[in-house]
Amino acid sequence: MDNKKTFGWVQNPGDLSKLKKVVSVFLYDSKENKWLRNEKLPFLLKYSLISDGDYNIFIGYLSSQNIAIPNKILKGKGVAKGGTRRDSICTGIIQAIIDGQQKRTYKDDKGKSATFKKPFIDDWSADGYLRWAISCGLLEYDEKSESCYISDLGKTLALSTDGSKEEYDALSIALLSYPPVCRILSLLKEKDEQTKFELGSQLGFKGELGFTSIPQEVYLCDYCEALPGEKSKVRSDLEGDSDKYARGIASWCSQMKWVESSRKKVTGSYRKKQYSANLQTFSITRLGEKALIKAKGNSSNPKVPKNVLFQMLASNKTSGADYLRYLRASIIKVLEPSPKSLGQIKEALKGYQLDIDEDTIIDNIQGLVSIGINITNHKDKYKLEDKIEKLDLPPRSSCVKDEVNDIVDRVRVKLKNIDHKYLILISLAYSDETERTKKNSDARDFEIQTAELFTKELGFNGIRLGESNKPDVLISFGANGTIIDNKSYKDGFNIPRVTSDQMIRYINENNQRTTQLNPNEWWKNFDSSVSNYTFLFVTSFLKGSFKNQIEYISNATNGTRGAAINVESLLYISEDIKSGKIKQSDFYSEFKNDEIVYPI
Repeated sequence: MDNKKTFGWVQNPGDLSKLKKVVSVFLYDSKENKWLRNEKLPFLLKYSLISDGDYNIFIGYLSSQNIAIPNKILKGKGVAKGGTRRDSICTGIIQAIIDGQQKRTYKDDKGKSATFKKPFIDDWSADGYLRWAISCGLLEYDEKSESCYISDLGKTLALSTDGSKEEYDALSIALLSYPPVCRILSLLKEKDEQTKFELGSQLGFKGELGFTSIPQEVYLCDYCEALPGEKSKVRSDLEGDSDKYARGIASWCSQMKWVESSRKKVTGSYRKKQYSANLQTFSITRLGEKALIKAKGNSSNPKVPKNVLFQMLASNKTSGADYLRYLRASIIKVLEPSPKSLGQIKEALKGYQLDIDEDTIIDNIQGLVSIGINITNHKDKYKLEDKIEKLDLPPRSSCVKDEVNDIVDRVRVKLKNIDHKYLILISLAYSDETERTKKNSDARDFEIQTAELFTKELGFNGIRLGESNKPDVLISFGANGTIIDNKSYKDGFNIPRVTSDQMIRYINENNQRTTQLNPNEWWKNFDSSVSNYTFLFVTSFLKGSFKNQIEYISNATNGTRGAAINVESLLYISEDIKSGKIKQSDFYSEFKNDEIVYPI
């Protein structure tokens, strides 16, 4: 099984009419298939926007009576090495089906210029439409050949007249078979006028990379305090993965008239201040309520089976993704025959070569519910209410549990008071993303979740700053304040000199508090009651001569006390603060220019 495929979660595509067009191309002699072969591909060739080789390959696949096309031919390739996105040409069949957004000027084979919308999309967007069609059961994916072909439901959609009842019914079954659609509809049935942040915080596997959500009050603060020229950047950049999923799914449902959107003044409190902004909100319609009833089934209508692909049970962003998928798929398989208690689930999982504690089982069942799988609990027995299709398990030997998941499970059982969503701090601290945008996103989430842990769970005052020429996080309690630097390192952190010098600069700026040193005056975010300042590094684990660097920082700043802590110890000390075993003030007694080691 090609578990690197990300079937099951879709962020980018959102147009149902284009989805239908993609699916219809797989039906030989459909109007879309004919149009692509006879008009669109020749048009691309005329303007040298497709190679002769790809043109012939595409025509060959599309001319077959029973069309099955390899994934790599469907989605195409990214930008060629040494090339630019602007100079790229069409390299995939799905790319050719959909036009881009921007107008450009091209020359045809006779040298004549013409201006029109870019007549194809990029490979990432094409892959999104492919994943969407597979996830909703409109296309089938053959693992051995890594090819796709049209399903019976896809044929029904392709043959339906645009705007007809047949089209609506086919799209309804396709979307309702996709668990996250049912999750969003259920959340809106419980409460109207929810934003993408409110929906995103309840969608996906909590405490896991790939399912992050920006706290709404953090967004409101950042948006309201941004300069006029920076507000659009906050709007476009500040959202988590689950927020994007929620926004996209709500858009699909809006096209079905199951959900309606409006703008509403939303108010939130952050650091004792009130912030307000007009945000897009979503509400379920009567048609949406009827769709949800149809999905769940009743005396006159059977339930709509749920398509649960193995790959959707974890994000590729998270460490040990295949192990987590195997665990969750096994829980589903265990629950399929009959309801079971936690003890019975634990025992049955041993048949899948899994020895799992009950806390981990509970968290994973809650995660399955949060992606839209209907599991109920009655008299301490869990019951799978859905009929599950398309879920196949790979060999257990191919789904290995890694060190990060070992740490997560070890910490999980000891957190009785801290919300388990903060287990994501472990994955974020061990993040090994190298691509710049993703690395920056993980760093941002690490900072946000650290600030949230201290302020929401532990009663500290604090804020995530995390911008250029500002510390990552500030926290305070009473007279004590701390500058926090978050560092994600999969292989451990030794506090290099450049990082030490940066911390020294922040401490000196805070001590001197002059705009000549830093015009952004970030230190004003400390409470006025703070008089004792410390510094802290939060990371995966410490190694090398980190203690020497902490002492170097302290000596260079007139004896400012500091420390470093790994995320495991941070969560343990947080648990004891939340439980009342120790006080917030006790936390500051641990700053001894060394690592804070806090076993529980």
